[in-house]
Amino acid sequence: MSSGSSSGPLAARTVGALNLDLAFLSAGSWDLAHGITSFSMDKVLLKQAVMEAAGSVTLLADSTKWGAVERFNVTKLNRLDTVVTDEGLPSAVVDRIAEEGPAVLRTG
Repeated sequence: MSSGSSSGPLAARTVGALNLDLAFLSAGSWDLAHGITSFSMDKVLLKQAVMEAAGSVTLLADSTKWGAVERFNVTKLNRLDTVVTDEGLPSAVVDRIAEEGPAVLRTG
């Protein structure tokens, strides 16, 4: 299945030439101990390049992906400015994420 998206070293170098005000990252897996993780090193390279190029980084990740861990580390949660998630994430977890640094917004 093709997503039409780009990733890997070429995409990371291209993004590295940009100055971004705000970056939105998605995540298929995230938790407190590992932060954001990915199954693909090409996706890790691109996400890290986007984070370096951006003045502010927001994670968009729903609660169904919380607690999952993949093979490769993208970043710790303390490197994020904001996390946007849903009401399914328990309040205690939201509080722990906020202790790491990012503001947490839950959508209804």
